[in-house]
Amino acid sequence: MTDNASQSDPSWDWYQSFLEVLRRGSLSAAARALRLTQPTIGRHIAAPEETLGGRTLFTRAQSGLLPTDVAFEIAPHAEAMAAAAASVRRSASAKA
Repeated sequence: MTDNASQSDPSWDWYQSFLEVLRRGSLSAAARALRLTQPTIGRHIAAPEETLGGRTLFTRAQSGLLPTDVAFEIAPHAEAMAAAAASVRRSASAKA
């Protein structure tokens, strides 16, 4: 996985990181799960926020990062992307 936060088009890496933060509630837990650094996950979250016109995906709280309404709105689409990526992997491994 690469750090594509400098690209202007949305990257699957960004949304994969988004989903992990959504599931785990912190940048550090998402970083461990994806075997990336916390700053990379932070950039992956900042990039779609910029792409979405500066709309915030998470707010900080004592308990961790809390998803905003925007995060809940895009979550099903990111989940669909994850399902499609898993289908591609299954299809490709079946042909190997």
